[in-house]
Amino acid sequence: MSTHPAIPPEFSRHAGEMLAVAKQVEGHLTDREVRFLALLGAVPTCTGDVLEIGSFKGKSTVVLAKSAVFAGESRICAVDPLDLPAATDPTEITATALAGVFYGNLRERGVTEHVEFHPKRSEELAREWRRPLRLLWIDGDHTWSGARNDVEAFAGFLAPGGIIAFHDVLHRYEGPVRALAELVLSSPKYGACGVVGSIGWAQYLGDEKLAAPFAAGRDRLRRRLASLIAHAALGAPSSLADKLLYKIRRARVPHAEQSPHEWAGRVLRLP
Repeated sequence: MSTHPAIPPEFSRHAGEMLAVAKQVEGHLTDREVRFLALLGAVPTCTGDVLEIGSFKGKSTVVLAKSAVFAGESRICAVDPLDLPAATDPTEITATALAGVFYGNLRERGVTEHVEFHPKRSEELAREWRRPLRLLWIDGDHTWSGARNDVEAFAGFLAPGGIIAFHDVLHRYEGPVRALAELVLSSPKYGACGVVGSIGWAQYLGDEKLAAPFAAGRDRLRRRLASLIAHAALGAPSSLADKLLYKIRRARVPHAEQSPHEWAGRVLRLP
């Protein structure tokens, strides 16, 4: 039997604390994205592990770890080779320095013992992964092949009720937006979905009948995101017309912040 998850009375305080903590760690999450990621980590929609693909300097790792502890869980899992291998990786730090910054941020924010970290590529971890997931956070290789491989390797481990979320679906990277539109939202087994900031997410229900009431909303978001794929595949704007059309199509994707209670009323809590 399905119901909706409850938002703990203390969540507002926790979200504020996560925003303050996140400001101390360099990274690429906006304030609304930090609050939403804290919500995904702190309010389980089913039982299972939290897995982060792509940790960079540890900003989202810290938020997810602290939020999982808030939810009464002992740890999250994260995977990143910490060697900046992809063409879409940020360039403001060298691969040599990244590991020290990442581990230092975990240590200074007090979450080292709450992060089961795998310093390897996600495809390597996939060969040994066997655990059900309640949250799959994908923020690794933003190429189409990279994002597709991450979905194909790990989405099958989502427990019914689990959430899959991608960062940067509203930036000009082909991987996240295409993976969400073509691999997730095209599936009749996903239910509630949306975009907050540049985080695109959907809830895996595993049951087409249970997911049927969400079909119209899922397809509407899929079509709006699909209109961005050609622009994202080009990378940087190729012309003024391309830049303008991308902005117009991007604006048609609802991506405002949603209150925790509104979000909880849309998703299901499955056993």
